[in-house]
Amino acid sequence: MSVRDLAVVTRFGGRLYWRDKVALSTSVALSLGLGIGMPLLMDRLGQGDPEFLVGTHVGVLVMILTIATFNQIAVTFTARRDQLLLKRMRATGLGDREILGGEIGNLVVQTTLLAAVVSVALYALTGLPVPRNPLLYLAAVVAGTAVLCLLGTAFTAAVPRTEVAGVMAMPFFLLAGVASGGFGPLLELLPGWVGAVLGLLPTEAVADLARTAYAADGSLAGDLRAAAVPVLVLAGWAAFGLLATARWFRWEPRRS
Repeated sequence: MSVRDLAVVTRFGGRLYWRDKVALSTSVALSLGLGIGMPLLMDRLGQGDPEFLVGTHVGVLVMILTIATFNQIAVTFTARRDQLLLKRMRATGLGDREILGGEIGNLVVQTTLLAAVVSVALYALTGLPVPRNPLLYLAAVVAGTAVLCLLGTAFTAAVPRTEVAGVMAMPFFLLAGVASGGFGPLLELLPGWVGAVLGLLPTEAVADLARTAYAADGSLAGDLRAAAVPVLVLAGWAAFGLLATARWFRWEPRRS
């Protein structure tokens, strides 16, 4: 893989990202509105004890990461595939890894910045505490966005055309919100086996890492032990995303 080509595609994706009105209204505006608005509302309603705010923040964070990565990259790659832009990029001599990796890198950067803005705004406007282990919190966001981008890339193989990409990706967003508590304590109303299954989602692994980073009592050794299982879950999903992308990703629209 050429680092120079990867950087070129990443910059190209960034320019397109900030010129895309759909991306700005969904990934950016919706993420900022939801990520800041929901915890702020809970704080203003008098539910702003730190533990409750951390739970709300982590749940909503997982939802905005899903919107800005899995959903966004599914729409982006499907649109570029249908517009034959991916095919043209391959014709320039860029490798497949640079094309896909550049866009994934772009969304990892953009989404990490969105998460940082949301977090800093909540630290300033609410009683949300700063993570006890900020490096673990950052690692959870970066690793989670990368894995979700990989899975969104693989998911495009199942999307027949651009118009339905967002709709088809929405169930994953809803499952992520239920599993992480972003929609409230809905999981408590469901059978135990449902919670066990949803706990295997990559978004729940991200939530577990973020909760560990915010935990008031802990040590480096304790954090490493708590992070072991979520990291393995993310690694497993990353491997699946890479294999599925290599096997099924389509560079051209289906022929009718």
